[in-house]
Amino acid sequence: MALAAPLPVAERRGSRLWRVPVYWHLLSLDAPTLAVLWAWSFARAAGVWARPSSLAVLGVGTWLIYVADRLLDVRAGGVGLRERHFFHGRHRGPLLMGAAAAGILLLWLIAEMPALARRDDTVVFAASMMYFGGVHVPRATVRRWFPREIVVGVVFACATAVPAWCALGAERGRLVWPVLLFVGLCILNCVAIEVWERDRPAAGTGMIAGGAVGLGVAAMALMAVGWMGSAGEFRIGACVLVSAMLLWGLDRLHRRAAGLDPEARARFLLGLRVAADAALLTPLLFVVPWRP
Repeated sequence: MALAAPLPVAERRGSRLWRVPVYWHLLSLDAPTLAVLWAWSFARAAGVWARPSSLAVLGVGTWLIYVADRLLDVRAGGVGLRERHFFHGRHRGPLLMGAAAAGILLLWLIAEMPALARRDDTVVFAASMMYFGGVHVPRATVRRWFPREIVVGVVFACATAVPAWCALGAERGRLVWPVLLFVGLCILNCVAIEVWERDRPAAGTGMIAGGAVGLGVAAMALMAVGWMGSAGEFRIGACVLVSAMLLWGLDRLHRRAAGLDPEARARFLLGLRVAADAALLTPLLFVVPWRP
């Protein structure tokens, strides 16, 4: 049975420092962290104020969707289950209780919002439901036309950009290229994870490397435009460039998994999976701006 599969990293003794990023991933906290961080970054790049309530709705809603997504994956079974799925299956009860509390918090946040803010955040919710419904209702139809990795990357990136997008009003065009770059980065991240977790460690390396290089070139072009005009575009381009190069480096590191025994490989791939999302934390570089 899938839920009986061992968790060689998370449930064995080890460095407490190492367990922090592992549980950041296993508890589905990685996606909401990235969503809030990039939403804040887009708003800052556009020179608008990201409402804390909007960021909270985005973070809580993202966590709820990812928890539900992984629990549904466990219920469906199959050969593609990973440590995050086993963890959710084993701790289904506490996670459901946490999800219920988060759902109440989400409803309260929405109820306390001004009408205009509530309208804007409805767009975030609708985009999230596009992913959830598209992947699970029914899954086979969507997979026939769009790989799950692309659906997740596009919807996640677009939902993350909505707070800044709505705040800009008539000037929304300023975010088009930064958001498209982030869409490419999210797709690259999702595809890389899918390739790395396959049973063939060397598969897909050229595709990921090519995607990372192409994305890096596009990011440098945006940085060049931003350097001459918009500091916000420069920062977003720099974040995407660094993230793309980190994913390229992780892809090269992935080749080492080929010669490992099954237990060591499982530990290695879990660390690689955590690092794949950590590679998107690059907006932290601009918490203290180094270019006005």
